[in-house]
Amino acid sequence: MSLPILTSSGKINKYIRLVDLKEFGFPQILSVFIAEFDESCVIMDSGSSLDVVKLINYLKEVNIPLENVKYLITTHHHFDHNGGMWKLYEEIKKYNPEVKILTNKTTKELLNDYEFHLARGKRTYGNFVGTMKPIEDNAFEIIQPSNIFTDTLSSLDYLKTFKIGEKEVKLAIFHTPGHTPDHQSIAFISDNEIEFIFYGEAVGTLYHSSKLVTTPTSMPIFFNYEDYMDSLYNLKKLKTPLICGFGHFGVVNRKKNVNYILQEHLKFMKTFRAKVIQYYKEKQETKYVLEKIKPLFNGRFDISFGNMDQILNDIILGLVYGMMMALGFRSPEDHELELLKKYNN
Repeated sequence: MSLPILTSSGKINKYIRLVDLKEFGFPQILSVFIAEFDESCVIMDSGSSLDVVKLINYLKEVNIPLENVKYLITTHHHFDHNGGMWKLYEEIKKYNPEVKILTNKTTKELLNDYEFHLARGKRTYGNFVGTMKPIEDNAFEIIQPSNIFTDTLSSLDYLKTFKIGEKEVKLAIFHTPGHTPDHQSIAFISDNEIEFIFYGEAVGTLYHSSKLVTTPTSMPIFFNYEDYMDSLYNLKKLKTPLICGFGHFGVVNRKKNVNYILQEHLKFMKTFRAKVIQYYKEKQETKYVLEKIKPLFNGRFDISFGNMDQILNDIILGLVYGMMMALGFRSPEDHELELLKKYNN
């Protein structure tokens, strides 16, 4: 019987590979995915600039020619997922000058308007954030992520078609904002099934290697609870995927488990929000809410790296503060408000 959660780098179906980039120097922190087709290849997310060499080395190790990489697709602009996209693009372009970054207009703008985001990341993660650089306009193929969510697969918006022998595989990219305004989820459809969908951070994070339990993704400043929940409900309208991927971390295998994780995350997000409201009403201090809410996360992590207690504290603090901002319990600073007005449509 196949495992419900897959965490090892390698093939997860006939044409999709999970790659553990060992971000921050530890396993099971960040996933990227590779789709291999006849004479073409698609890479989903890049990691930070510090991770790109690991990704390139992996491609070489599994004998994927760099000239076959046709598209680089993003989930969202955050440094840990796509801060290295400029570097990956420049490296792949040496082998395939026609390679394109397939993304939406907002992600393109945020990847080039990175100073605030990178500075905020450095306050928490130090030099682990790497560097970001502007990406030239002609690197991008701008798409409009789909707002059509239905279990009738023939009615979906398809952007590209790939071939594996006689088999056709279609690409769809869905608009799934909330974690960030630019977030999109990437799906490959064939044989009347969604054979794989990369949720990114549209369905929380999966920091447990054997239990189907999630944690939120409500990091400030862009998190929007209403948009996030709408995206979750929309994803539930799709025909259940055979396999789904998480940015943090790994793969959930089999339809019944994908169904379960979607429902589990919906329920947990509602509980998390309600608890933040409850504890904030008791005492309007971030530290108080943080300490009261920590037990809610017991049993939801089995990752282990570095100073684990401090790292988990920082993760939960970010989640709490992000939700407090979304609830209006904390106000953005003036420069943050400008970014919110610019990018939160």
